[in-house]
Amino acid sequence: MPPVPPADFPRRTMASGLDGAVLKFSARELKGGGFSALVPDEEHQEAYENALDLATQLVGYAQRKERENPDWTRQFNLQRIRDGIRSKVSDHEWDFTPDEQEWIMQRFISLR
Repeated sequence: MPPVPPADFPRRTMASGLDGAVLKFSARELKGGGFSALVPDEEHQEAYENALDLATQLVGYAQRKERENPDWTRQFNLQRIRDGIRSKVSDHEWDFTPDEQEWIMQRFISLR
């Protein structure tokens, strides 16, 4: 059974473009009635699993970089990792929101 996203994991809102001159918002209809602009639970779960996987992988990566570059400070290494995540996202290689990126870094730091 996959891990359940913790309460502090950010929940994405649905992104869409809606044409027209009248103000609109994007939402999905809920089974019990009503509407939500948040992504479905399945998408939230997938985003969480991807973020958790990356945070876990970064632990080994950071340890390896610290061994290979003993003159790098921990802060310098953390900034390199943060910048690397941003770069992968901006190059459309990874799909993480800014809030998810911050969560990944906080989770990564807590795992070290």
